[in-house]
Amino acid sequence: MAPKSKRGKAKGEKKKKDEKVLPVAIDITVNLPDQSLVILKGISTDRIIDVRRLLCVNTATCAITNYSLSHELRDGRLKDGADIATLKPCTLTLVEEEYDEESAVAHIRRLLDIVACTTSFGPPP
Repeated sequence: MAPKSKRGKAKGEKKKKDEKVLPVAIDITVNLPDQSLVILKGISTDRIIDVRRLLCVNTATCAITNYSLSHELRDGRLKDGADIATLKPCTLTLVEEEYDEESAVAHIRRLLDIVACTTSFGPPP
């Protein structure tokens, strides 16, 4: 007969309850290459990839497709997985990158999408 397994866990193995932190609204300031700035509304659980999506739908930045984001206190380019909550102050700088063939094709496709949307919803001819 096989030995019975213990029903309960040892004291050291008991899982502690994970404290759930509710997301908080954050203003994300993005400095653009033309010296203007855009203020985006995000939440504390957002990452850089989420900021990229917000910039993609913003009218001031939707045509910029090949860029990196940097922070004044961190060197170089921010990775897409970096948490926004760790960036204090939450001020990012948008740096336009050089286009290669693949990014140029993606840029043209994005511009065609924008033109298609504006002509579809524009006034009738």
